[in-house]
Amino acid sequence: MQDEKTSKKITALFCFFMYPVMLRCPALISYAIIYGIPLCYLLFHIRLFRVISKRQWMVLGLCAAMLPLCVAYPMLHETGDYSYITTATFVFRKLIIYVFLACVLAKRYQGRASAELFYYYFALAAAIYVIGTLCLVFIPGLQPLWLGMFRETIERSGNLSESFGYTFRIGWQGFAGFRVTFRCTLGCLFALYLFYCEDSGVRLKRPVFLVLYGLCLLGNMFYGRSGLAVTLAASAAAVVVWNRRHMQNCVWFALCGALFLGSVWALREVPVISDWYIWMSKPFVNLFTTGRFDNVSLSALVDSTFMPDLDTILFGDGYYTFEGKYYMGTDSGIMRNILFWGIAGALVSYGAALCAVWDVRRKSVLLFLLVIGSFAAFEYKGDMYYEYITLFLSVSFVETLRR
Repeated sequence: MQDEKTSKKITALFCFFMYPVMLRCPALISYAIIYGIPLCYLLFHIRLFRVISKRQWMVLGLCAAMLPLCVAYPMLHETGDYSYITTATFVFRKLIIYVFLACVLAKRYQGRASAELFYYYFALAAAIYVIGTLCLVFIPGLQPLWLGMFRETIERSGNLSESFGYTFRIGWQGFAGFRVTFRCTLGCLFALYLFYCEDSGVRLKRPVFLVLYGLCLLGNMFYGRSGLAVTLAASAAAVVVWNRRHMQNCVWFALCGALFLGSVWALREVPVISDWYIWMSKPFVNLFTTGRFDNVSLSALVDSTFMPDLDTILFGDGYYTFEGKYYMGTDSGIMRNILFWGIAGALVSYGAALCAVWDVRRKSVLLFLLVIGSFAAFEYKGDMYYEYITLFLSVSFVETLRR
């Protein structure tokens, strides 16, 4: 960063609490560390929260409303499926962590604390997680040694980790998938904003930008092709719009991107990389050869998307899961919300997400549109609205707490 030194302590906190590990010990101990430490810190600094904006109260109110609703809908429909409570309570558990990180930033940087600083450390933590993946894959013996720290529940990911092309879908948390590729996409968007947008309060130096963006893009390639597709589309729009008066920057970015992708292509025959490269590139190869972005995951998503009847659209069915699987076998987050509590409940959950993201407009309208676009894409693929609520509500606290 220009004019600011990166804090190693804050970097470590972002890495640990954004990507916490579950040790091989009673789960209560791990949860006490992951949530207990941030909660105690927030309670100790409760005086910092004397000013909360109307929009922040609105988001918190909508999140609180989800708790009785996720109990009321199964009762009204007499389904007995209360599995959505886990998702509703996850919002508050995640909020504890992100608000804790926002509070730490506000205390460390005081009057200089800003949303941009949170964006920077968020992207930095995502980039470091990708470095962790590279270490686990390429350092002999490190992966089984490291994963030996985890509880047995990590073994549930074993079959997935051994799937074709999943060589790099591993991190210090264990199996890394959809949620991690989502964070890498946001890391790329934040890095682009901090480097190219002239209105950003924090500006990245070129080498820092290249490292952050490159590692987060590599993370997209490792953890999920949906995130990679979103990142590439959003990056093209961001670079062109933020550099419409400096087209040489667009050329420079395109050349760096071509060099990066060319390097990955040149390594495609390396044994540990070959299967992953085929898995990662297949939908893009299909796009250029057949005109269709085909892959098994997308096909399954499309097949599980359908038009429910009017009663379900309006009032839901009161089912989130059924016989251990998502209700109606759908992979789409939007479908899961509609099937559970219909339009009314979806207005609460998505209304909270939109209110949380709304303040991004004050920083950059384009960044706001890119975040909303990524939200639509990721929510169609799977439940992600609670990630947007907790992240951007917490970001809004950074500048509130510094006052």
